[in-house]
Amino acid sequence: MPFGSQRSTVETLQNISGLVRDVFVGSVVNNVRRTSATSEVFQDASPGTDYKLVGEAMVFATELRFKTGAMATDGSIPDHVGLDAVQGRVTPVRRYQRVAMDNFVEARATGEGAFDDFRDRLFDHLWDAWESMEARQSVGASSGLVCVVDARLANNQIRVRDGYGNAGTNPLTNLSENSIIGWYDVSEGRVGGAAKITNTGIDYVDNEITVDSAATWETAVGAQIAAGDLIYFATTHDTTRDYFTLERNLAPNGVGTLLDPNATFTAVHDIDEGDYPRWKPYRTDSVTCDHMEFKEHWLQLGQKRGFPVTPATDVVITFPSVVAQVARSLIGFQQQSALGGELEGGYSGISINGIRFLEDPFFYHNHAITVARDHLFRIPLGGDADFFAEDGSMFQRIADFDGKEAFVVDYLQNMTNHRGAHGVLANIVTDLNDELFTNVPNY
Repeated sequence: MPFGSQRSTVETLQNISGLVRDVFVGSVVNNVRRTSATSEVFQDASPGTDYKLVGEAMVFATELRFKTGAMATDGSIPDHVGLDAVQGRVTPVRRYQRVAMDNFVEARATGEGAFDDFRDRLFDHLWDAWESMEARQSVGASSGLVCVVDARLANNQIRVRDGYGNAGTNPLTNLSENSIIGWYDVSEGRVGGAAKITNTGIDYVDNEITVDSAATWETAVGAQIAAGDLIYFATTHDTTRDYFTLERNLAPNGVGTLLDPNATFTAVHDIDEGDYPRWKPYRTDSVTCDHMEFKEHWLQLGQKRGFPVTPATDVVITFPSVVAQVARSLIGFQQQSALGGELEGGYSGISINGIRFLEDPFFYHNHAITVARDHLFRIPLGGDADFFAEDGSMFQRIADFDGKEAFVVDYLQNMTNHRGAHGVLANIVTDLNDELFTNVPNY
């Protein structure tokens, strides 16, 4: 039988393919993994043995005056000189992340043929989002400010600037498509609206954001978002819901509060800097951004706080471009030994006098902080972040729907008992393009 005559007895490829299924291999690859050195330093901080949150607030004491009264005399004994400690006050904050699951979708997306177990994927998403929050809040201030509005482009589109409110810091570092954000109307002193960033709603080159609903974005009659208004994360896009909240002034203390790089606070932990100047971190402005400048900054910080800056007590956190700039200044001082005929280049990290530099793409682009780790504390109220399961299960059935939900919660606060032990090198200018060192794809 001629070969060609058999073609009519064979189904077309299109029909046969209906009997063939795709075989998924491996796991879903996470292409957006990001880490924050600042977040890791805060998470490594312990409550120590002295500090704990019980009830409404924790009150601690710190001495901010030199001891005095001892002297040489002709035999007369001097009057006693009293010294009262200053009291600081710390209150906890609440943090949450919520996850919901459709039972029908879970059944279809689990088992043979699926990339990953659906529940595992959902949990991975939750904890990745939690880590992003940790990064944002460790670097930022208790204000929760994400960025500032630069201009209104349309009724659902804005251009933003100044991450954390810090001039020049990339404003999109902590934002992603589908983020739920709201804005605060500075001129009116009220919430202006909220919405979700669309699936393709971020222009990473021009720092422009498009949201999915003009109706919820500008809610007040005649009100329009304008330059200088403030962007925060929001619980929901609908400002009329009873659980609508901006993160405004509800975040834990991060670098933006405890070290206050831009010197915007007059009091932290209820202790006034004007009354107690030793409560201020030591701040200096950068001039050369090289290893000698950092060494001089540490010598000055050591004198101000009363004990030296050492590798055992301190670590430096800064933006990656600053690390690269300082590394260039170290080239002529690189010490190599026992390498024989082997020629090596590059660097895996930098240190000056043994003090490590940690680069953090979430950080302020023009600051470097020296953290005295023994004076940084993370104090939980209860335990570590975990699923709420006090009613017997981490999941609760969603009312009137074939699904379930769970949420993660923790109550905590970050604090320092010695603000003057930390230092800030501010207004750093490098020879490098900072935008090439950000964690947003604007290349």
